[in-house]
This record gives sequence, structure tokens and C-alpha cells, in this order.
Amino acid sequence: MEQQNTRMNMNDIPFDKLEKVGVDRNFINYMESRELNDFLNGFRSDKLYTINARINDQDYKIPAKLRLQQGEDGTVNVKVHPIQRLYIPDEYLGHKFTKEEKGALLNDKNLGKTVELTNRNGQKDSYYLSIDSKTNELIPLRTKHINIPDKIKGVELTKDQKEKLGAGQKVKVDGMMGKNDKKFSATLQVNAAGRNISFSDFKQEKQEKQEKSEDQKQGKGKGAKQKVSS
Repeated sequence: MEQQNTRMNMNDIPFDKLEKVGVDRNFINYMESRELNDFLNGFRSDKLYTINARINDQDYKIPAKLRLQQGEDGTVNVKVHPIQRLYIPDEYLGHKFTKEEKGALLNDKNLGKTVELTNRNGQKDSYYLSIDSKTNELIPLRTKHINIPDKIKGVELTKDQKEKLGAGQKVKVDGMMGKNDKKFSATLQVNAAGRNISFSDFKQEKQEKQEKSEDQKQGKGKGAKQKVSS
């Protein structure tokens, strides 16, 4: 696994604290490179890990995401994020949700716009908001942490498409190149929970394939006629 420059390194991971909640220290061997780097930067793990939990004097094993949190003194602790009931509060970090905004989060898992939030230090900034599809947590992400590329899957984005993506809106993009050199269209949107641009509403573009098939049929037909005439 290649490790990039991160806020914390492998030696900072408090394996003893992880083992106390039932997570074997070998769990990092199952992390892909991107997940490991995100984890060492203090973001939630992408995967769910089974942890020990005590609820109402009963011991349970529950799935949860893991996160490293570094204190001002440099001490690194482990935060667990178990699956919770899907709930949108009336207000979050100083932003009061409208009925439409709650509906967008519940239905699309993304707010679909950027909003100004006030963090715990009283600082205001522009954020994207999404629901983590695995834990149902409401996840904020500063807009400056997402870079809207000029090109996605071989398609040059227009100025309008880039502006809409940057604003958290949905954008439909056609002609993208997928696996096996097959073109497809999809709806793109910034996903704060995944810290990326997510794809949905995939649709395989069959026109080019159909045109090739028709050309082949016509070629075979012409070849057959030529053979008979000779």
C-alpha cells in the first residue's frame, strides 16, 4: 500500500485502543490505498468494522465506521460511528433546514446545494452536506476540499456543468467512457460523505453499438450479393 503525506502516520494509530473495542490490528491490511490515506487524515473509514459495544448492560457486536482524532497535545484517539436511525434535525451547525432541503437529504442523500455552516470553533465556511449511506450520519464537507475537474471519463465538462457541480447540484453528462470502451451517460453530483463526485442513473449508450451492428449487417449483405453475382 502506497502512503501519501497525511496528518497522521501508521505509528500514530492507537492499536491498543482499537483492540479494546474488538478491532484486530490487522484491519489496516484490508484497507485500499485511498481509504488508508483518508483514515490517516482523520476521515471516517469507508468500510464498516465490527466492534464491541455495551448497551443497557448487555454486550453486543455492532458494525461501525472508525475515525482517528488527534488532540492538540498530539494524542490520537479512536472514534466509532455506528449505524444510526436516519434523522434530519431542524438545525445543523447554525443552518436551519427547510422542508425541501430535508426532502432532498432523505431522498437523494445529498443536499443538492452548498450552505454556510459554523464549526465548533465558531468559524463559518461553505459546505456540502450528504447522508452517509452506510451509517445514516449527516456529513459536512468544506467546498474547498472538492476539486471539480475539467474532464470526467473522457468528457470535457462545460463551464455551466462545472459551476453546477461546484454548487452541489446534479449534472447529467453524456458520452463518458466506461469499461470495455463502452460509452454511458450518468448523473453526477458532489457527495460529501464519500468526498468525491458520485455517479447515479447510469444508462448505457447503445446508439454507437447499434450503428456498428447495422454496418456489419450491410457489409455482409453486400458481400453476399457480390459473391452471388460472381
